[in-house]
Amino acid sequence: MNSEEKLESVNNRIIEQIAENMKSYGFPGTIGRVIAFIYFEGKALDLETLSEKTGMSKTRMSQVLREMVRLNIAEKTFVKGSRKDYYTVERDYYQIFISLFTSNWKEVITKNKNIERKIQQDLQEILKDDQASDSLKEETKTYMKNSDLSLEYFDWISRLVDFLESQEIFKHVPKVIDQEDKKSDMH
Repeated sequence: MNSEEKLESVNNRIIEQIAENMKSYGFPGTIGRVIAFIYFEGKALDLETLSEKTGMSKTRMSQVLREMVRLNIAEKTFVKGSRKDYYTVERDYYQIFISLFTSNWKEVITKNKNIERKIQQDLQEILKDDQASDSLKEETKTYMKNSDLSLEYFDWISRLVDFLESQEIFKHVPKVIDQEDKKSDMH
């Protein structure tokens, strides 16, 4: 195998590694492949080019790109002289991680807080019901305490999302590059 073929082999392994990482985060491997293709190209790519590189249909590629934009790991960009839509990807691995994890958590938080609010409305109605027995009301109070604990838990996850998105996390768990910057600042 010559050097050009070896480099191509390395590139393919990296693309598959990124695809597998996406799967471990709970996202399709196709997102990882698209990130890798755009990242290694070093410039914005259009839908048609990405479709050819990945072997996906334009329709499927369009869906993947919309999902990536929604996840805040890609964005549509303007290329002078072209009428096509071009896309770039987030180049900071740490930010990609934060965007992927927090997007899932935000959905879970919103969904579950809405469910808990409806549960609490129903529980309040039971507690106000004059015809409900004392034992039913006591059991309802237990459910209410559990619901309150659920809301506290989802509030904690929400604060964790804010902590990650604010980049405050890096003060406590610094990026390796940040540690190297500190060392060079000391000299």
